[in-house]
Amino acid sequence: MPAGVYFVQIRNRILKQRRYKDRRKLPEYRLISGKMRSGNILILETNEDLRLSRSRSLSREGYNITSVASIGEAIEATRQQSYDLLVIGIREPEQLRTLLASLPPEMNVLILTSTDAIGQATECAGTGIHSFLLEPLTASRFKAAVARVIDGARLVKVGIRSELLTSLARANWSSVPEAETDQFFKRVIEISAADSGAEYVFVMVRDETTGALVTRAQTGNCQPDLFAICDQVADKGQSVVIDKATRDPKLRGLLAESDATAVMCVPLLIKEKVIGVIGHAKITDGAQFTPNDLSLASLTAWWSSLVLENARLLGRVQRQYLHMERLLEEIRVAQDNERRRVAVEIHDGVAQWMVGASYGIKAIGQLISEQKLADLELELTKIRDTVQTSIRELRRTIANLRPMPLEELGLTEAVCQAAESLQEDGIKCHCIIDKNLSEITSAQESTTYWIVQEMLSNVRKHSGASEVTIHIGFYDSMFTVEISDNGQGFNPSQVMHSESPLVHLGILGMKERAELLDGSLKINSEEGKGTSVSFTFPVSTPETAEAMISG
Repeated sequence: MPAGVYFVQIRNRILKQRRYKDRRKLPEYRLISGKMRSGNILILETNEDLRLSRSRSLSREGYNITSVASIGEAIEATRQQSYDLLVIGIREPEQLRTLLASLPPEMNVLILTSTDAIGQATECAGTGIHSFLLEPLTASRFKAAVARVIDGARLVKVGIRSELLTSLARANWSSVPEAETDQFFKRVIEISAADSGAEYVFVMVRDETTGALVTRAQTGNCQPDLFAICDQVADKGQSVVIDKATRDPKLRGLLAESDATAVMCVPLLIKEKVIGVIGHAKITDGAQFTPNDLSLASLTAWWSSLVLENARLLGRVQRQYLHMERLLEEIRVAQDNERRRVAVEIHDGVAQWMVGASYGIKAIGQLISEQKLADLELELTKIRDTVQTSIRELRRTIANLRPMPLEELGLTEAVCQAAESLQEDGIKCHCIIDKNLSEITSAQESTTYWIVQEMLSNVRKHSGASEVTIHIGFYDSMFTVEISDNGQGFNPSQVMHSESPLVHLGILGMKERAELLDGSLKINSEEGKGTSVSFTFPVSTPETAEAMISG
């Protein structure tokens, strides 16, 4: 082989390798230097050579280019996909009227025209987001003009977004009731729809009772079926953006089922718990959501989560405040009833016995004067028994007011001790205490002990029973006390409407105290068949508390 030919082959090989290396490094260099650009551009150019050269020139800059040669193709392209810029290079300015009238009013347009036709082109273009560039022009001028228009459009969009968010921030949404958060959600979806170009935007919030996602606000004429996608976002707590370029076959399947072209769903999170979803959908062919769209959606989702959580916390505080007011009122009523009950009990019990004792003392003087010693001894015995009975009753009343055994012995031992006191009245008592009792608060213990004492007092005074059974258990997070006797029984409805204030207030007081613990008191009785009274109230265990938190 001649030396000259060999040298040419080696030179061509080296040049080819250098060009290949340069092509590989060129995208990397542009990315590092910040010269690579992004955006969807539609070029309408009737001249084929200019259309191809301008398309290649902008493609090298990083833009996604679609080029067409006729007005009809341009209109059809804008219907199938959204573009950041439309570049028009037509030679007949009057055709601009037909084209621009069919385009979305917010589309940015760069019109290429000559110096002679600029006046007519301006007149035919009318009003809109239009920029003009005079021909002939160099490739650098053309690329610079395109970059300037796109950057300007993005600045305008950022300005609009900032203004929308500022207007949203001016309203004080930090302390609104949950019922008024729908107005906030409505404003959020209006901003999201205007900014992202989505045809359908909605907010779904998880119901606190059922856990199901419920639509709180939506905008748009179309309503694609996005429940499957929303459920996935709610389960995983991660944002999802799906379009025809998505590689995940499962996500593509969900997109196909939804009848949407592009979907973007962002979860509403509070303490890593999903409380809702903000969804966006586009139905135009080739439509996509950009990273900027996802950034704004994430911001509005964070804001919406904060507003919703504040509203729910405010609602809980208000409900607790109303509940405390109701409890305080019930406590006041219970205290008044308790004072009346004690007064009636002393009046109808100890006071009457003391009156009888005083009459007996007067009779003693008469018996002494008449020297009736046998009758005197009998009368003294009656007075002694009356005084001893009065002392026992006063001690019981004092114990009811201040349950010392409860503080010293605990609930179960105090109840058993109170039951043993019935033996002084000839009543046999059985106590059955389950082994798996849950721990309860001091307030619950005090209320339970008071109700047990009131039950036993009614047994002693009114039942005529010879035997009583007390059963204390714990089932399905419910603390239960049941007292049954073999006495004469009664009609509960008649007793509640009876004129006897002592019995009526006793039963009413037990019911009110049971309700203070979110519990209930039930009385089952029938004349001649004894009486059974059960008192139950809920108890929070570590297992139930964990279940409530996770639920």
